[in-house]
Order: sequence, then C-alpha cells, then structure tokens
Amino acid sequence: MKEEGGGSVELIPGGKEVQVTSQNLFDYIRRYTEYRLIKAQEKALEAIRDGVFDVLPDNCMQSLTAEDLRLLLNGVGDINVSTLISYTTFNDESSEGSDKLLKFKRWFWSIVEKMNTLERQDLVYFWTGSPALPASEEGFQPLPSVTIRPADDTHLPTANTCISRLYIPLYSSKSILRSKLLLAIKSKNFGFV
Repeated sequence: MKEEGGGSVELIPGGKEVQVTSQNLFDYIRRYTEYRLIKAQEKALEAIRDGVFDVLPDNCMQSLTAEDLRLLLNGVGDINVSTLISYTTFNDESSEGSDKLLKFKRWFWSIVEKMNTLERQDLVYFWTGSPALPASEEGFQPLPSVTIRPADDTHLPTANTCISRLYIPLYSSKSILRSKLLLAIKSKNFGFV
C-alpha cells in the first residue's frame, strides 16, 4: 500500500519468481501475515515501545505474560457479577424506606445476574464507559456507584461515565426496572446528569 511505502517485497529470496500453489499456500500466508503484522509495523511498534518506556521503568514488564498485559490494557471481558457487586456502592435520593430500597437493590442484581455476556458488557459500558471490568479494584477509579432516584416509571436510567455512576429511578416493579435498564443500555446514549 502507498501508506506503507508501496512497491513489492519478496517474502523469500527469489520469491517474485515463485508461484503460489496449494503445496506452498500455507507457507505463503504465514510469511505474508508475519510481514504485514510485524515486519511492516516495526517502526510503529518501536515508537510504541519507546513511548511506554519513556513513562515506565524498563524492567517493569519483565515478569508479565501476554495475558497479564492484555488484562491490564483491556480489563476482564466476562463480567463477574459478584465482583461488580463488591465494587459497587448505592446512594439514595428517593427518600423511601430501607425495606423498599433493599428490595430494589435485590431486583437490580437479580436482573444483572440473568443478563447474557453482551448485555452485561453493554451495562458496564453504559455505566462506566468501558465494556470490561478492570483486572483489579485498584484499576476502577472511581469505583462504580448507583444512585437511586425518586419513584418514576416513565424515565430511563442515565449514567455519568466520568464518575462511574448509574442513576436509576425507583421503579414500581422488577419488570419495569428490567425493561427500562435494557432499553437504556441498548441505546448507547449516556444521560449525563
């Protein structure tokens, strides 16, 4: 490609003269992929490495595996509800009794537990701006919170991703909570409040 310098590159000595056949196809694909993903990107990869080590000490990643680095960069894709529960605090703006609030929290977590993987990722994305949980609690700053708003069955939940806060009206039933929550997270809009 022009952006990559253009021209042709021989993947093996004399490669220009070698026909790709069913016998050497796998070798060609392996060499082509290695060239496109690694060799052609050497300058960019070196710049990334130099940038990282400009900020971090040279030896800080020596004991990390590839999976450790992936988790640090991307977080945990499979949302563990127990972990999310342990990170989350609730705030009350509803002025309702503690029994009603406890029942509402149970509804909320019951709904989250029954969500499929994609719905949980959508919820966490709607709530925090990231589709994954960090690898540890220290990576979650600020910790997620839920603010229970006054009773209102008409409005959708909203979120402030900057502070990982979900605002949910105190809905009158679990089914309304479920439908409003799913509608809000599928919209991919954040209602900054």
